[in-house]
Amino acid sequence: MDYRIGEWVNDRTHGQQYRAKFLKTSEPTSLDGIEKYLGSGMIRGIGPVYAKKLVRAFGEKVFDTIEAEPERLREVTGIGPVRANRITAAWAEQKIVREIMVFLHSNGVGTARAVRIYKTYGADAVQVMTENPYRLARDIRGIGFKTADAIAMKLGIEKTAMIRVRAGISYG
Repeated sequence: MDYRIGEWVNDRTHGQQYRAKFLKTSEPTSLDGIEKYLGSGMIRGIGPVYAKKLVRAFGEKVFDTIEAEPERLREVTGIGPVRANRITAAWAEQKIVREIMVFLHSNGVGTARAVRIYKTYGADAVQVMTENPYRLARDIRGIGFKTADAIAMKLGIEKTAMIRVRAGISYG
């Protein structure tokens, strides 16, 4: 669930946009989203196989387990002290990147595209996507209007929103 404080504004250049003053995104609650994120290669020591094992072992509490009880990682078959330490260290290093990637994965963005989005927008990726997901079609190679629109729908932008209409005209 997202928690947002802000307002809708009418920008001369970009039309109607949501200007966030505060945005707090939560980690995904879908086990599939968690597994995709963990298996994405962003966390050293965890690939698709270990992502599945970790989600099976800890479910929705897997992030809390890695952060607060890293010694429990060794309960998973195949994770010894070296891999557990590698996972814990990588987890700590990736905090900001992780929050952005989890947000992107939770909103239907695959790993390759999520990496391109992060490389383009950096720490502002979540803000850019929530304010105007249609910028993705303009700014990110490999993302067209259809993909940006699907993301916008997941973010709750109405089919009749002016921001969508303008983007459709621009990319149509």
